[in-house]
Amino acid sequence: MHRSQNWAGGDERSRRIRAILDFVSDHRESLASLVICRRALGQGVDRVNNQLVNELGEHLRQAGDEEIASYYDIVL
Repeated sequence: MHRSQNWAGGDERSRRIRAILDFVSDHRESLASLVICRRALGQGVDRVNNQLVNELGEHLRQAGDEEIASYYDIVL
């Protein structure tokens, strides 16, 4: 798992992941949610559902900090 020197450890990383997942879960019909899921899980994603949110969570736990930061910027 990749860790960044700029973030204050796992707490900030976990907070950002939670914010991304909360946004995607709460705004399933938004273009932003679809963009995040497509970038993370593949272009074949056409609709966000519970299973996809779970898959996104698993992906984010393994993703690099730069990837997480880019998705976090989208949901701000």
